[in-house]
Amino acid sequence: MVDEVPDGDEVPDGLVLRHPTPDDQRRVLAVMDAWWAGFQGDAGSLQRSLLLPRLFFQHFTASSFLVERDDGRLAAFLIGFVSPSQPEVAYIHVVGVDPSLHRRGVGALLYRRFFHLAAARGCRRVQCVTSPGNTASLAFHTGLGFQIDPGDTTIDGVAVHRDYDGPGLPRVAFTRELTDRELTDRELTDRELTGPTSPPPPPAIRDVRVCFLGDSFTAGVGDPAGLGWVGRLAARTENRALQLTAYNLGIRGNTSAQIRARWRQECLPRLSEAPQARLVLSFGVNDMTHDGQGLRVPPERSVANLTALLTEALPTLPVLMVGPPPSGDPGRDERVAALDEQYARVCAAKDVPYITVFAALQEQPSWQQGIAAGDGAHPAAAGYEQLTHLLVDPWRRWLDDPRSGCRER
Repeated sequence: MVDEVPDGDEVPDGLVLRHPTPDDQRRVLAVMDAWWAGFQGDAGSLQRSLLLPRLFFQHFTASSFLVERDDGRLAAFLIGFVSPSQPEVAYIHVVGVDPSLHRRGVGALLYRRFFHLAAARGCRRVQCVTSPGNTASLAFHTGLGFQIDPGDTTIDGVAVHRDYDGPGLPRVAFTRELTDRELTDRELTDRELTGPTSPPPPPAIRDVRVCFLGDSFTAGVGDPAGLGWVGRLAARTENRALQLTAYNLGIRGNTSAQIRARWRQECLPRLSEAPQARLVLSFGVNDMTHDGQGLRVPPERSVANLTALLTEALPTLPVLMVGPPPSGDPGRDERVAALDEQYARVCAAKDVPYITVFAALQEQPSWQQGIAAGDGAHPAAAGYEQLTHLLVDPWRRWLDDPRSGCRER
């Protein structure tokens, strides 16, 4: 792909920018060979045909773009997404531009729109790859500010990763840090990103502040990205009618007794001026841990602590509770599973939403593998990503439920 890098973000006259749909997959596949003009022969053609199965046009449409001419003919496309396992990274998978539109800035426009979209979703950098020998792609990406990542060999003086996409499939890898301006402009609306054909989202009008009160799992211990499930959940709260402030108040080693003792002192000062204030609780694993003299907090006392905390908090704060996860110790996990059921009954009696995660995570290899490879109790990034996946839908419903709105304080 050859393209210049102009300053403007305007779509050239005669072209329309939109998000793709599943029906666009065949159209994109149909033009790829013609646009790449036989690059790398039959092997290249086969590789390109395998790059874009239908799933990319079903599940990544909101982060991808299509450019059409006024008569509906395909002019360019960009397929990209935010990494599920590295939420700070956005990835550009495939880009193509009709050769007749080279040097009109169409490719650069798609990239800049994607940079803004990635920043709006909380990303800090964008990554992509190209084939060795594609000098036009190398020049284009470096011209847009991408840096070539170190490889394990060089081809024609360029760092390359051998067998990057499989045996005999080397790639040049690029990374571009998002600029201060792009990060500052992260609140661009979808109308600004995709053009006048997209309806504008509602303005940000709800100031919601949430304290996440819990233990080491709440704090995100073991996650090399430093996000845990709280950071990931906050990053996925993409409701533009809501401004979220998330306070992570997880403390490693805390039991239900310690959390109950500190909740007022830590939460109320942070929430006292909030138009909408909420509380998320998550604990229980430390209660079921032996300290050499028995359980740190017996089950009946742990349940009593939760009941008392809810009784104290509910008159002033809507509460959501996330159940304790498995931690890799069979005996402790058996006790945690039983406590999870008791916690759920307490919350049901108090009309507090309760999200059970124990059984689902215990069956997840990513959770168990992260524990085994780490400190023996906490997962790595993939495990926290799986936990976030379990939470995100009930979390969003709780935020949007008018019954869990601000209460008198």
